[in-house]
Order: sequence, then C-alpha cells, then structure tokens
Amino acid sequence: MSIKVLLADPHRLVRQSLYTLLAGEKDMEVVAEAEDGQATISLAQKLSPHVVVMDVTMPDVSAIDITRRVLAHSPAVKIIALSTHADRRFALNMLKTGASAFLLKDCVFEELTQAVREVAANRTYLGAGVSDLVIKEYIMALRESEARSRAIFEGATAGIALLDLHGRLVESNPALQEMLGFSREELRGLSFTMVLPPDEGAVYQELLQQLVEGGRPVFTLDSRLIPRHGRMIWGRFTVSLVKAGAEESRFAVAMVENLTPQKEAEEKIRGYQEQLRSLASQLSLTEERERRILATELHDHIGQILALTQIKLGSLRHKATNTDLEVPVNEVRDLVEQVIKSTRSLTFEISPPILYELGLEAALEWFGEHLQEQHGIQVEVQTDAEPKPLGNETRVLLFKVVRELMLNSVKHGKANNLRVVLGRDHHNLAIEVADDGVGFTPTPPGTETKTGGFGLFSIRERLQHLEGRLQVDSAPGRGTRVSLLIPLWEEAKELQVL
Repeated sequence: MSIKVLLADPHRLVRQSLYTLLAGEKDMEVVAEAEDGQATISLAQKLSPHVVVMDVTMPDVSAIDITRRVLAHSPAVKIIALSTHADRRFALNMLKTGASAFLLKDCVFEELTQAVREVAANRTYLGAGVSDLVIKEYIMALRESEARSRAIFEGATAGIALLDLHGRLVESNPALQEMLGFSREELRGLSFTMVLPPDEGAVYQELLQQLVEGGRPVFTLDSRLIPRHGRMIWGRFTVSLVKAGAEESRFAVAMVENLTPQKEAEEKIRGYQEQLRSLASQLSLTEERERRILATELHDHIGQILALTQIKLGSLRHKATNTDLEVPVNEVRDLVEQVIKSTRSLTFEISPPILYELGLEAALEWFGEHLQEQHGIQVEVQTDAEPKPLGNETRVLLFKVVRELMLNSVKHGKANNLRVVLGRDHHNLAIEVADDGVGFTPTPPGTETKTGGFGLFSIRERLQHLEGRLQVDSAPGRGTRVSLLIPLWEEAKELQVL
C-alpha cells in the first residue's frame, strides 16, 4: 500500500519540486497540495493522509496551530516540518507539538523520501544540521533536570532511598542517613530489614516481594526503626517501582518519614484522654457519694424524725377524737404524710438505696416503675438469672447511663413502650435499651455532642474508661436501640486469682 502524502507549502515552485521528488517513489502517492494553513487543515481532515509535509512558515496559520488541529482530528497523521532556518527553537517547538520529523530545506532532496518512510513506520527523523542542535538541547535539559532532581533528593527533609529489586539500597539522601545513623557508603548494599524488628522486617519483605512481582503498584508500612544510635523511632515507608522502560522495572524508590514526633504527640493525647476519662469517672463517683450522703441524711435523720412525728400525731389524734382539735390534728397528720412521701421520693431520686442494697437490676426495675407511674409509658425490664459481679464504680456508672437512656426515650424519643434487657455474654454484661419512639439519624462514633448530662459522647467516653462498647441503631420513625457491652472485671479478677 502506498504512503499517502499531503504537500503544504506557500510556494508553488517548491510544491512542484517536492511533488516530482515523491512521485518518482513507487511506495508514495501525493494525494493533494495546499498553499496555506486553512487549506492544509481542511485537506488533512478530509483526506486523512499518512504524512503531511509542511513548511513551518505558512502565511495565515502558524505551523504550531496547524499541527495541533490536524493531530487533534487525526492523531495517526505524521507531520514532517520543513524549514530554511537552522534554529533549535523551530525544531524543538514543532517536535514538542507533535511533529514526527524536522528537515532543513537545503537538504530536503537527499532526506525527504527517507524521512517519509521513517515517520510512516512510527519513527522520528531529524535531518542533517538539526539533530546536533536538538541533541544538545535535550542534553542540556537533561542535565538541568538531573541537577534539580539531585537538589531535591539531597535537600529533602524526608528520607529517600533508591533500591534494587532485592531491596538493597543503591543510593540514599542525607536525611535518611541522619535518621538511621549511617553514612551513604555504609548504607549502600544494605536492606531496611537491618533496622526493623524481626516481625516487622518480615512484613516489609513480603510487601516488597508483592511489589516486585506486580501484585501491587505501591505499599505503605508504619513500623518501628532501630537506628545505629539505638533510640527507637517510628517511620513510615512508602515504596514504589521505577519503570526503566515501558514494561521493565529495575529499581524501587522508598520514602521514609520520621513519625516519632507525631507518635509521641498521639501518645500524649491518648494519655490526656485517659486522664480526662478517669477524672470524669472520679467526679461522677464523688458526686454520687455526696448524693448518697445527702440521701442517707434524709432517710436516717429527717425521715426518722418525720416518722416519729407521724406516730406522735397518731396518738394525739386518738386523744382528740370528738373534740375541736380532731380536724386540725388530722390536717397536720395528712401534711406530714405528704412530706414523708416527698422525702422518700426525693431520697430515691437523689441516690436510690436499692442500687446499693439489691444491685443494678433491682434499681433499674424500680426506675422503670417510676417512669411508668410519672409519664404513663409502658416499661419492661428483663434480666436473666446469671450472676453479674460489678464493682461500686461500674454499678453506679451503669445505672446513671441506663437511666439517662431511658429518660431520653421519654423526653426526646416520645416513646410509648420501652424495654430494658440485661444479660450475660460470656464474661461481659450486655444491656439493651430499646424504644418505639421517633428515632433519629445517628452520627459517627466520636462526633456526638451534647451540652450537658450523659449525652452519647459522654456515655461513650465513660464506657471506654471501663473498656466497654456502645452501639446505636436508630432511624427516623423506627425507634432507637442502644446496646452496651461491659467487661465483668470483678469476675475476671477472681478467675485470675484462681
């Protein structure tokens, strides 16, 4: 099949000469001629020639724009640029735009036919007098690029290493040398496994093998490092392959970031968080102790005095029967009876004695009855017969948590039915609070907020102090189910002793 050629040159005599040259070749066919840029673009789009031979100084459209527009419409077309100027800028700009060959017109009769065949075979061709200029330009650009890369490599604050496909270091930058405590020469030929703990070194080797075998394009590994100076640090390895050609990989590049300051800061934050959880728990327990003291005072002193007063009034009422004092004595006795009921109710609300005397389950049953009486909601508290050993701190905290969840179902969930289930799950206590209220869309764990009281955020924080977990299942119109799972540490301690 002949190579179809479009000739584009503003000079008729030049086109005739080029036509005569190409027409004499058996494997070439000139399909059209163009004298300006617009005609070149139109004919190229209409005829889709294999090769366009074009002068770089067209009268109406620049050769750069012609090349862009022709290749945008027909990417397979090859463009040969002709010029009378032996200037590297002409050649480089045309080649960067997409031209496949660049020839000087004074050499065209010796080189054009060869250039047409070369570009038709998807190769690049540079004419005599042009190749040296272009090569020099590319060498200069390569040197500048190498200098910039070297400056980046040497000045980077992160550690950088070039590895062979066995994981041995070929080159390293000063940041990595300082991080590991070795010189460039000492690191050359070694592997990162020398500064990794054995178990993490095995993980690193496995990931590197997967990378080399094509199982992954890149891998990242956070690991401890043991440099020469002996002080353990944290590092993050990011390793990827470097392609030497279209298919072949010969090297890998590793970026090593020192995570020690970040890890230390995270550890401090975790310590502060644990201290805050502990402080919140202690504050809660302190508050509960104060409430219990107050409830005890109400029960042991005021309650007893009121009970004695009621007894005295009973005796007085008997004596005042059928006298003018009978009615006022009865009124006083009724008032004292109301005070006794209010004091008893206040005592239970401040700190229910049943929580300490009979345990968590009995206290929740009492509170369920209280809610049912106060708000008319149907409350069911279910519990199994399994023992649930809990320390005072855990028992008080869980009562406050479950009480708040039950109140939320009444106040915010507007539920008509509420069920609380307590049961054993191996060495854990499982509690579920479910209602048929309006429901809501739960926020991701850790993002819950509440201005006061035991909001979900506060509950989650306090449960973390006990190494417990919280799960919320709710949706608008579907009610809410909150599940708590808390280790029974008292039992676990006894098992450890045994």
